[in-house]
Amino acid sequence: MPAARRAVGQLYQGFAKGYVFAFGRPRGQAVNKVLFHLALRGQGFNNGWLLGPSGEGRFIKRLAGDNPKVCVDVGANKGEYSAELLSTTNAKVIAFEPLPKAYESLAALSATYPGRLTTVNCGVGDQKGDLVLHYGAADSEHASFSTEVNEIDYVGAGNVNTMTVPVVTLDDYFADADPAEVPQIDLIKIDTEGFEHEVLVGAAQTIAKYRPKYIQIEYNLHQLMRGHSLYSLSRLLPDYVPHQILPYGSGLMQVDPKRPEPNTFCFSNVVFIRRDTLPLR
Repeated sequence: MPAARRAVGQLYQGFAKGYVFAFGRPRGQAVNKVLFHLALRGQGFNNGWLLGPSGEGRFIKRLAGDNPKVCVDVGANKGEYSAELLSTTNAKVIAFEPLPKAYESLAALSATYPGRLTTVNCGVGDQKGDLVLHYGAADSEHASFSTEVNEIDYVGAGNVNTMTVPVVTLDDYFADADPAEVPQIDLIKIDTEGFEHEVLVGAAQTIAKYRPKYIQIEYNLHQLMRGHSLYSLSRLLPDYVPHQILPYGSGLMQVDPKRPEPNTFCFSNVVFIRRDTLPLR
């Protein structure tokens, strides 16, 4: 076996040398860029927001196999993710959304799933109070509390409006939760357009108390603008192991947050899985 590995390693080195010789020149960069972006997509980056191509739909089906009781959707927008949770699992969902127009669509889901959806019309952060929300369309998916993310071209071009909205922390919200209503939390999903760090800081006690098996975050160019990395976010969750959600239902891939590759600032979804539940079935 070691001899076979050495042979494969030598073959790779020979191929790499030939490839670099042929394409490591200015006129070869177009090919490199195409291959680079294809490789990123194959590893779960830049596959869009739809639940199918992003792989999130398959992840929710995996979650359903754990028979979850309560899921938390932070930054629920119009409720696409919450709706998938409600239709695929039997869990109750507690969803937070500060943008009023998006919240209307989210709250309307309650009629379809009576008694299973609690909606909260406020933002989530690391302290209770009021924050200025930057947004474009009235139900924009890119609304953010961060001014730094407006340096991203498509975000800055759209987020030209502002409003002041109330903000809570998950710790404050769940501090006095009725155990009969919230006996456990199985998933916390966070999609807050660059505000993920603050949400996690404000959820430290909740995570310690309920020890959810899964914590999902959206990870993309917003983190670069905020000065965060997958590594810095992982340090907030020392009892969890990050996994990349692979595209089109391919599953999950464990990643090392200390490696540069998972810290690539391209759109992706990362699930932190509680360490003592690994390996996954």
